[in-house]
Amino acid sequence: MPIPAPASRAWRALFLLYAVALFIGTHWPQLAIPMKGRPDLVVHMTIFGGWTVLFFLSGLAGPPIHWRTVAVAQLVGVLYAAADESLQAVPFVRRHFDWDDMMFNVFGVCAATMLNIRLRALLDRRAAPGR
Repeated sequence: MPIPAPASRAWRALFLLYAVALFIGTHWPQLAIPMKGRPDLVVHMTIFGGWTVLFFLSGLAGPPIHWRTVAVAQLVGVLYAAADESLQAVPFVRRHFDWDDMMFNVFGVCAATMLNIRLRALLDRRAAPGR
């Protein structure tokens, strides 16, 4: 099965499912996964990086072939990561805001932006006539 073209309905649907699952997972009251140390920080990087790549490919930030879309995806990713972590401080969620989590959320968005830059270049090369 071929990979759907960026900005297709399939990428938007995948992004929306991922975003809903992420929101539920990060706001489920008193959700705790027992781990020693802080391996959850890698999870924070991974899930917010995944969110950012899927947001970029969904086309919701603009056509993935444009540089502006890379910047918009990064800005929205950082803002969403901050909002997501901040909402955990709401009392009825019974979670807490953690600066380490926030920092690794943003690291994940930045790492994903590097990948989005590469994806944009690949898409640009594919779209260029005569190459």
